[in-house]
Amino acid sequence: MSGLDKSQLIELLEYPRRRILQSMELRYCPHAGFYNPTDMKCINCHQGMECTWMNHNDETIAVERKTVEDLKQQLLVAVDFIDSSLTPHHLSRRNCECENCIWLRKVQQALNI
Repeated sequence: MSGLDKSQLIELLEYPRRRILQSMELRYCPHAGFYNPTDMKCINCHQGMECTWMNHNDETIAVERKTVEDLKQQLLVAVDFIDSSLTPHHLSRRNCECENCIWLRKVQQALNI
């Protein structure tokens, strides 16, 4: 596991950042997408996972200070998010060339999964 290239893992975070931000509805968010664990609106919000993930991995966070294990864990959460957004016609991902499937294959290759 220690043979993983940290810079490659950091680079792989760029795609899910973009996708998660595109999926979020921030117009009515009182915190502009910054998750507040003490606010009942955040606790009950359907975008809680996305806000939490973004608050740990957006461009303003020094992800280069994270350990390889932390980066790997954050990528696995992002894989779940991207995977859940796929439609049923993505069942044969080996042949699919959409951005989502290409990114998923890159992560699988990087993490050897």
